[in-house]
Amino acid sequence: MGQTRFEQDTAVVVVDEGRYRGRIDDGWAVIPGGAPNGGYVLALTARAMREPVPHPDPVTITGHFLAPTVPGEVDLEVEVIRRGRRHSTVQARLRQDGRETLRALATFGDLAAADGPSRVDRSAPAYPPVGDCVDATGAALAQAAAGGFPAPPILERFDHRMPPEMLGWSQGRPLGRGEMGGHLRWADDADLDPLGVLVVTDCYPPAVFNTGDSRLGWVPTIELTVQVRKRPAPGYVTSRLTTQAITNGYLEEDGEVWDAEGDLVALSRQLALSSR
Repeated sequence: MGQTRFEQDTAVVVVDEGRYRGRIDDGWAVIPGGAPNGGYVLALTARAMREPVPHPDPVTITGHFLAPTVPGEVDLEVEVIRRGRRHSTVQARLRQDGRETLRALATFGDLAAADGPSRVDRSAPAYPPVGDCVDATGAALAQAAAGGFPAPPILERFDHRMPPEMLGWSQGRPLGRGEMGGHLRWADDADLDPLGVLVVTDCYPPAVFNTGDSRLGWVPTIELTVQVRKRPAPGYVTSRLTTQAITNGYLEEDGEVWDAEGDLVALSRQLALSSR
């Protein structure tokens, strides 16, 4: 079986001990020709970080976005802080043209081998089934074509289904609260893995767009932390993102990802800054 599009776009090669090279693909940009999605950049970095350790899954990873990354070649410096029996902890620096744009710290484990107790005192979002949701990818592409403007390239990476009310922000009918969510999978039907889950936590429009607050504009990520609890089952995953507090432009976005079996796959939190 050949590589999936996601695997191709996050591939890294060894340059030397602790040094890797990758390429940021322009198909993950939110704005044509602009910076790539932060979750995608973090996933590419995580792929390099797991190379020198025996544990495949990022059970927790934090990325601090220091400067914009752009499509093109990137260099990664990876330092193993500790290799243990159950976990390994790794630090990485992503550089582009000599400038560090991302610093990441992660602990890797093997989620397939995890066998401790489980208890989840929350439920998956009660969104309509996939078949009753709007094809958000198709709708956005059609809207861009009708308006004569280029669509965000990242749209074509997903099969994205959202409850109609979640799209109200784009039609002048926001929810009135900071929530965004729906169901998604890769556009090529490939199964999501834990690295792909990192992208899922950051691939929706910002939850604050559904507040209807006209003061809020572009929302770049300052820091993103993702905890992956389980390898997702095949099929769509369901995500819910919420923002409850905006303070002088700074805001949090909390995320949860559930798989097709109803299991909690990941939790995330990012700090972002809304600019007018």
